[in-house]
Amino acid sequence: MIRLPARKDVLRELPGLGMTMALAAAGGLAFAMLGLPVPWISGSMIVVAAAALMGAPTIVPRWVREIVFFVLGLNIGSAVTPETIAGIGSWPASIVILIVALPILSVSCAVPLVYFRGWSRDDAMLASIPGALSLIMALADATDADVPRIALVQAVRVAILVALLPPLISMTSGLDLTMAMPQSELPGLYDLVLLIGLGFIGVLLMRLARFPAAGLMGALIASAALHGTDVVSATLPSEVLMVSFVVLGAGIGARFAGLGWHNFRAGLFDAAMTFAIGFVVSVLTAIVATAWLGFPFGQTILAFAPGALEVMVVMAFLLGLDAAYVGAHHTVRFLVLVLLAPLILRRRPGKQDETQDPLRGP
Repeated sequence: MIRLPARKDVLRELPGLGMTMALAAAGGLAFAMLGLPVPWISGSMIVVAAAALMGAPTIVPRWVREIVFFVLGLNIGSAVTPETIAGIGSWPASIVILIVALPILSVSCAVPLVYFRGWSRDDAMLASIPGALSLIMALADATDADVPRIALVQAVRVAILVALLPPLISMTSGLDLTMAMPQSELPGLYDLVLLIGLGFIGVLLMRLARFPAAGLMGALIASAALHGTDVVSATLPSEVLMVSFVVLGAGIGARFAGLGWHNFRAGLFDAAMTFAIGFVVSVLTAIVATAWLGFPFGQTILAFAPGALEVMVVMAFLLGLDAAYVGAHHTVRFLVLVLLAPLILRRRPGKQDETQDPLRGP
């Protein structure tokens, strides 16, 4: 379930965590006061990332992230209605478009890295495969890949998406996202116990099935089942959501800890180039899905965007879009990559592959 650390580990991490959360809260508040889109995620992410690159000991421990993803899953599932469930039948065609576009996106990003930037073929493919950071890092660690270089490209891609997608969706849909915060009704004791209890069961089942983002998706599916059948109608308070968004943004920003400005600048061009190419492919794919199937463009671009599953699902929820649709697409993409990614690498795995599970993130 949620892996709680030893007491001594918590005490060791508390100073860095406290500083990181203070920076994240300040960044979110500043962005909210400036009227910027999705302020609590993007503001906390940018401020914490800047601090991390300057050498500050930023940290968001795994156990904190897992608690936050569980809470977010319960809230995101609350957006599912009986009408949402009735519309699931139209998803397969959209998922087929995603699967067809996946190799096009990956190869389009990898080719310039190989031919114009001097990357090896396998490093370029690992840096170009979208939205499966835990899998990519496991594969990179198991070979002689340039792990920091690959991690930089993947992390920058997610950070740019978080900063870029909200204003893009706002411009194309006319939504006011400056202070977007879903309204909530305080749940009763029965609803709360039912939500949390089935949420934990959902997480356990997702872990046993080795699904990606088990903490988020297990809670999301359990909550969606309860809300989609009208068994439960309430959600957790909006204040809890706000804190969760701040922690989510801080977690993205903290990925840059230990990198340093020099290494960041050295790899930024490659990261920006692969993001731009991948984003263009994703936008074109989203346009096809929107024109052919009638889904909102904001929803399809989040589903096809080369970003992390957890982040894109949360963004969909915060923007008032169908988070279940987005989550289903990113889950399918991850599962396809689990099957295909090891096959496209030419390197023979190292000894640690004999014991390392490619589905388990760092």
